Amino acid sequence: MLEEIYASRKPVRFEQLDVSDLVLRHLPLGTDRSAVVASFQASGTSKIVEDAPGKLVVRDNRGQAMLDPDARSIVMTFSFGPDGKLSGLKALHLKNQ
Repeated sequence: MLEEIYASRKPVRFEQLDVSDLVLRHLPLGTDRSAVVASFQASGTSKIVEDAPGKLVVRDNRGQAMLDPDARSIVMTFSFGPDGKLSGLKALHLKNQ
């Protein structure tokens, strides 16, 4: 999933591209919270930056802004219902400055 996003259109300058539809293809609404967390544990570049009962924020960084001219990030905010199922998602692809 992350490779598909990084292979898509690249953000320019401060542009933020909404890639929620790409993430939803791999993690559809109704997916268990544990499956969402597990999908990022295998990635060496993804980090959970916020873990609250109804919300999970994951950031994936590709490259370091000062060292890599193509340094980019994906920030994904997952919302979960009381049953622990994915109920909403906002995913942004952005260029690191």
